[in-house]
Amino acid sequence: MKILLTTYPNDWRKLRNLITALLKKKLVACCNVINYWKSYYLRENKIKKDEEKIVFIKYPKEKENELLSFIKKQHPYKVPELITLNPDSVDDAYLDRVIKSTN
Repeated sequence: MKILLTTYPNDWRKLRNLITALLKKKLVACCNVINYWKSYYLRENKIKKDEEKIVFIKYPKEKENELLSFIKKQHPYKVPELITLNPDSVDDAYLDRVIKSTN
């Protein structure tokens, strides 16, 4: 199992549509959303500030290529933040649930 971390603009309707598509395509088992995250970053030599959402996407490692390709096509950012986390340990029962829900 892996976890993909991404940020998303503060547009709940579009994010809900993305999450729904990921679940219906069985690319992911679960998505957790943290609302109203403040992001500060440097772009074009200027400090920028945006309100975003953080999304933790849990999926079996076998789905990774398809998942990343789908998100890159659907994500509104030209260069989305896509960080893959590899947990050292996952409860066996939870891992089984992730795999079963994406088959």
